[in-house]
Amino acid sequence: MKLKSLLVLPLAAFMTVLAGCGNADSSTSGSGESANAMVVYFSATGNTEEVARIIADYIDGPIHELEPVDPYTSEDLNYGDSDSRVSLERNDPDHLTELVAVDFDEFDESEYIFLGAPVWWGELSWVINDFVLSNDFTGETIIPFATASSSNFSVDDLRYLSDEATWMEGRRFRQSEINEENVHGWIDGLDINF
Repeated sequence: MKLKSLLVLPLAAFMTVLAGCGNADSSTSGSGESANAMVVYFSATGNTEEVARIIADYIDGPIHELEPVDPYTSEDLNYGDSDSRVSLERNDPDHLTELVAVDFDEFDESEYIFLGAPVWWGELSWVINDFVLSNDFTGETIIPFATASSSNFSVDDLRYLSDEATWMEGRRFRQSEINEENVHGWIDGLDINF
């Protein structure tokens, strides 16, 4: 009986050590809860939403969709029609797409904002503008991402939206590139502990 007790104690101690190993540092990308990063996106066809969800899952951060008060229809998104909504908006330098919400609870605690949208005519969709113009990005870093089959975008075209923000170089994903391996690889390459 005494021998069994002597064997149980070391085994219990060993199990405690193993359990402690499961609580290793979770500050690296892809593990642990991210209190310092969030994902905000607008998606017209679902591609940008898919990338946004992969990012949010990987960094374990909150995610918010930017929803226009007047949602876009498939006819609105007909880029080949000069009378379509997106074509008319593109040609109106004063246009601002009003959003349902531009203020999110986690914003003030987030150091990094992943900001995503489709690329429209070589720029990140202007649907994001209301969100950026309505918030103070002092001390925060915006990490843009986009989806498009052919057009890329430039961060230089976005900097005017917020002088307070630090803008990192963005990443465009073609539809064929939207998968965990590519998105995780991009996030890991940012070399940021989320």
